[in-house]
Amino acid sequence: MSSAVGIACDAPIVESIEAALAHKPDALLLGTAWSGGKLPQAWRQDIIKAIKSGLHIVNGLHDFLNEDEEMAALATKHGVTLFDVRKAPDNLPVANGLTLKEKALIVLTVGSDCSVGKMTTTLEIQKSAAKKSVASEFVATGQTGIMIAGTGIAIDRVIGDFMAGATEKMVLEAAKKADLVLVEGQGSIAHPGFSGVTLALLHGSAPQALVLCHRPARKNIKNTIFPIADLNRLIASYESVGSYLRPTKVVAIALNTQDLSEEEARQAITETTAHTGLPATDPVRFGADVLFEAIHPLLNEIKAPILSSK
Repeated sequence: MSSAVGIACDAPIVESIEAALAHKPDALLLGTAWSGGKLPQAWRQDIIKAIKSGLHIVNGLHDFLNEDEEMAALATKHGVTLFDVRKAPDNLPVANGLTLKEKALIVLTVGSDCSVGKMTTTLEIQKSAAKKSVASEFVATGQTGIMIAGTGIAIDRVIGDFMAGATEKMVLEAAKKADLVLVEGQGSIAHPGFSGVTLALLHGSAPQALVLCHRPARKNIKNTIFPIADLNRLIASYESVGSYLRPTKVVAIALNTQDLSEEEARQAITETTAHTGLPATDPVRFGADVLFEAIHPLLNEIKAPILSSK
C-alpha cells in the first residue's frame, strides 16, 4: 500500500477474495462509497465468497446487507455478522441547541467539496492534540469514520428532521469525556446535493471553530459542472451560516495536495495563507500541528455557556 499511495501503510494489495484469505483476515470491509451508495451487482459474488469463508462483513453502503435475503441467510448459516454501518439508531432527537450548554471546545471540519479530506484532517488533528497531552474525542459522522472509531452515526442516512439532533447527541456524549471535541465534517455548504448534511452538522454541533478542508487541484465540485467557490467566499459562508446559534470562525485551512508534487504542495500552502490570512498545511504530508496550534488557544478562551439551565 505504501508504494501505491505514498503513505506509511504495510497493508498488501490483493487481486481477489481468495488471495486475501492467505493473510487470515476476519472481516471484509466495503469501504468504497459513491453517490447513492448502492451495492454493485459485481460485488455480490465476492461478498458471498467472503461470508462462506467465515468473514464478517462491514458494510458502508446505503443498501443494507441484513435486508438482503440471500446474504442474511448465508450469514446465519456460516455464523458471521453483517454490520450495516450506515443504519441509524432509533429514537433520535430533534436538535435544540443543547451543545451551547457545554464548556468543551467543539471543532468541526468543513469543506470546499465532498471527498477533500475532512475525516482525515479531523483524525490528524486528534493525533497532534495527543502529542500535546490534550485529550480529545473524535465524533464520527460518516461510514468510514465509524469503521475507524468503532462508534458514530452516519448522518447522511438519518431522516432529515433528526440529522442535527443525531449530531447534537453525539457531541453531548463526547463533551462528557474531553474538553476538545473534534467533529468529522461531511459534504460542503456549496454542494448542490450534499449541503443538507453539512448544514445539519453545523447546527447540531454548534462549533466554536471550523477548519476548512480544500483540494487545490480540483476546480469543479466533484461530478458536476459547478466551479469550486473561492476560499474567502466559503469562509464567509461557513461563518455566517454557522453563527446563528453562537459565533464561529474558520481558524485554519487543511489542504489535500495528493495531486501535487511536494514543491507544488508547499507553494499551494503559501498561496492559501497569503490569500486567506489563515494558517494552512497538508495534514497528511506535513502533519497537523499547524492546525492544532490554531485551535489550541481557544481551549483557554471558552466562555461560560450562553444558555440558562432552565
